[in-house]
Amino acid sequence: MAYTKVFAIRRRLDDRVKYAIDVEKTELDAGIAYAIDPEKTKQVRFVDVLNCDDADTAFAAMRATKRKFKKTGGVLGYHIIQSFAPGEVTPEQAHKIGVEFARRMFKNDFEVVIGTHLDKAHPHNHIVVNSVSFADGHKYHSTPESYYKEIRATSDALCRENSLSVIEPRGKGKHYGEWKAEQDGRSTIRSMIHADMDAIIAEAYTLDTFFMLLERKGYAVQRRGPHRKYTTVRPKGAKRAIRLASLGSEYTEEGIKARLAQQRQNNLYHVPVLHTPKKRLRKIKVRGLFVYAQQPKIKGFHALYLRYLYLLRRTRRRKQPYRAPFPLRQEAAKFGRYQAQFKYLLEQDIKTAGELAQRIAALEGEIASLTDARKPLYQERREAVNEETQAQISAQIDRHTAALREKRRELALCRRIQADIPQVSEQLRQASKEPTEVRKEEKQHEYQRRNR
Repeated sequence: MAYTKVFAIRRRLDDRVKYAIDVEKTELDAGIAYAIDPEKTKQVRFVDVLNCDDADTAFAAMRATKRKFKKTGGVLGYHIIQSFAPGEVTPEQAHKIGVEFARRMFKNDFEVVIGTHLDKAHPHNHIVVNSVSFADGHKYHSTPESYYKEIRATSDALCRENSLSVIEPRGKGKHYGEWKAEQDGRSTIRSMIHADMDAIIAEAYTLDTFFMLLERKGYAVQRRGPHRKYTTVRPKGAKRAIRLASLGSEYTEEGIKARLAQQRQNNLYHVPVLHTPKKRLRKIKVRGLFVYAQQPKIKGFHALYLRYLYLLRRTRRRKQPYRAPFPLRQEAAKFGRYQAQFKYLLEQDIKTAGELAQRIAALEGEIASLTDARKPLYQERREAVNEETQAQISAQIDRHTAALREKRRELALCRRIQADIPQVSEQLRQASKEPTEVRKEEKQHEYQRRNR
């Protein structure tokens, strides 16, 4: 059984001579030194190289390759760890598998150093590979897809060939951010989509009804057809659409149909009784047809803030101010703050805590993307050959920084709203408990003032 892990090595490469001498200066050089450390390997015979003369000059060869093709920035290389179960392989066998793994993966394209470590109960290979090919200068990119289809598949194939056990995957892997959020008990965009779809399935009768209710909830739905291979949904405020197939087998079109059929079979669906509304209806146009509907009501956070701002404004009146509780009078000083929050919620059409959480998650994703896009620009600016190129790169950095600043301000506002909502709700609850005698007295004073 072999357990594999991959780490991207990122570090500045501006002083190649020092990096070759002092292994603590760069992760790439330090990674090679760690892989061939005699104290770790115990014996020099468990060190090998691919497409290099020897381990001592491997880093110099990698550095020369990067300079030759002018690709000294970005990811410098990859550190692959291949661990075996205690007692399952001998050191010689573990090293042989590691060398063969490197040969199959990187062939005659990349410089590689392989070191088998015996300092722990389980033998494990440390494989450091240059990110730039010495053959044609193309870069190797490690992705989640390449990990499963190439690195892990190659390692598992070698284990089977050597009669070793193989770790069989259980279900589909998750993104680290999603896994970490679940471990910390935090909601993710996918978990919120699951909850919304489960609730809508309980109300729907057919698949068309399901998608109609999903759109009413604020989702953008793109169904598959002659010109679209997959059905996708995008929550309100999210940056990207998500395929139904990636949400699990229960949330594909076939899975939803099966759940709806089972629901109908078990008589879980009840046709609602339609009552004639007592309120006056107004004529509106929907998709080219005129229908009659009620005036939409203000609900959720919009109603909460609207009521709260109304009370605060009454409290601030100079003539006959509203006799609000003392904590509410203190809150009147924050009228501008709550007014800005209400304006933002109205513009973004955010009415519930779930929609606010979705917007926060979307902003965090956009900030992470902008940060990742800006990071390599600093290295490119340092390595620019003339001032004009530096100025162009600096302008790109400034644009990313300005966008990041706006996103971070919006994220801070959303988090402030999230923190203020309980306070606003509590203040409204306390204000609703105002004694009846006080309200009567206020009306009496108002009547006397008007009749002076």
